[in-house]
Amino acid sequence: MAIAVIDEKGRIQIPERIREELSIKFREEFEVKTEGKKITLLPLISPEEFIEKMEGKLKSGNRTVSPEEIK
Repeated sequence: MAIAVIDEKGRIQIPERIREELSIKFREEFEVKTEGKKITLLPLISPEEFIEKMEGKLKSGNRTVSPEEIK
């Protein structure tokens, strides 16, 4: 679990560990959605780009899932 704080301008900083884990880069854009009291950030990239970006990061049990398996 990570904790983020909203600053006086309404900004939230995503913790470094999460940015690194998800390969989030400076100035990357996200769609912001709400569902009840939950806030979700969705990267504004194509599904193919997202799969490539996540290659080697998704795990199923004790093995890494390849992009081909996701498609």
